[in-house]
Amino acid sequence: MPALLQNYQALLVGLLLSFFSIQAAQAQKEVLYSQYLVNPLSINPATAGSRESFHLTASFRRKWVSLRNAPVTQSVSADGAIANGRVGLGFQALNDRMGLFAATGVYGSVAYRFNLPALAKLSIGVQGGVSVVPLYDFASASSLNRAIASFGLGVYYQSDRLFAGISAPETTGQTLDLTGQFVYRSVRPVMVQVGTTVEVSDNAVLIPSILISKIANRPVGVDLNARVWFNEQFGLGVSYRQNSPGLVQTNYVQALAEYQLTKAIRLGYTFNSKTPENPAAGLYFQQSVHEVMFRFSPNILKFTY
Repeated sequence: MPALLQNYQALLVGLLLSFFSIQAAQAQKEVLYSQYLVNPLSINPATAGSRESFHLTASFRRKWVSLRNAPVTQSVSADGAIANGRVGLGFQALNDRMGLFAATGVYGSVAYRFNLPALAKLSIGVQGGVSVVPLYDFASASSLNRAIASFGLGVYYQSDRLFAGISAPETTGQTLDLTGQFVYRSVRPVMVQVGTTVEVSDNAVLIPSILISKIANRPVGVDLNARVWFNEQFGLGVSYRQNSPGLVQTNYVQALAEYQLTKAIRLGYTFNSKTPENPAAGLYFQQSVHEVMFRFSPNILKFTY
């Protein structure tokens, strides 16, 4: 009888580990989506090179700042333009320790830009890469890393006053087990973004925007964003995000502060009232999360918001 009980306990533990590993694995690349205000490449590959000069952005997200070995997410992105601004190239890397299991990913983007009247530009971009996610293997009673192909595409329009884009940042992101069942499948959102730039005074610029996201068989997601920059040196922003495009749709508030330290260096801080795009967020007694951002833009041609 004790041996039978131990077998049932082992089976239960295996099922639980399998469930959690699949849940965590399905929501790894999605942790990048919440960063699109400071890293537009995270949702639309067509924005690669849209700021013309080279931009390198590093973000570090952490829970419980004072607690050692707290969950973290690290991401790095870089993009710039070549061929007289016609071609944009981008790169992203992800190291996520915020979920129950670790995950990493690298993604490359390329965009081609068409010049339109009144200095407007239209870009078409694609993104490809790989996500490494842990999948539970019953045979070895362990979690094995599995490389999953990633592919996305997008279109982006930009003028002096208006910017807009439509994108599908993940169209693949799935793998099958030996029985033909899905053990990993991304959420595959379609996103539409529209925003404008309004000069409210000689030294203040307001940037309102909206992002609408749709995932099959789920409610429509809506982000309402407002950012304001003063003297091209200090920026503040606030967002309300409903039905965020993660494995578990979440409603939360995001607050953002940025400071242009030098012409080439920008620092930023983001507060999220809930951990976005994270299926394990509900397991933490502190659901909010802090994030810091560092941007390096050498030889910048003009100020970019």
